[in-house]
Amino acid sequence: MSEMLGNQYFMARNYISAERELEPVYIKETESKPVRRKLIICYIQTRKFEKALEVFHSLVQEDISFITSSDSVLDDCPCDDLLHEFDKTHDFTEEYEYNISHGMLWLYCDKAKSIKYLKKALKQFPTNEKLKSSIKTIEKYLKSIPAN
Repeated sequence: MSEMLGNQYFMARNYISAERELEPVYIKETESKPVRRKLIICYIQTRKFEKALEVFHSLVQEDISFITSSDSVLDDCPCDDLLHEFDKTHDFTEEYEYNISHGMLWLYCDKAKSIKYLKKALKQFPTNEKLKSSIKTIEKYLKSIPAN
């Protein structure tokens, strides 16, 4: 298992294989921010929403700007592509899945939209502490950055 191979699969948008390669790296090196940032997307794409939320929550708590300052080219962040194609390729059985996945993905590109979807997910699952805590951290972060 290798991070390099996982990154190659990620760049090729083969999220199942990327997850298979990156997950053992994450288990060994839980502090690796680049691996976590990619695993969030892999887990969303493979419909492992609670795993995605777990990794998302840990990264948001540790260093939210690592997600919010993602560069779609330099970091190979596919959020622009994903968010436009996501609804076409995924059949959501629950509105919660739709909202939680969009909330996490939008944080890479648009913090306000992220909060909107995460709050909708929280209404559907009000006991989810990781979701509550993530929203609180994102809101605090939004208040700390200067308005344009």
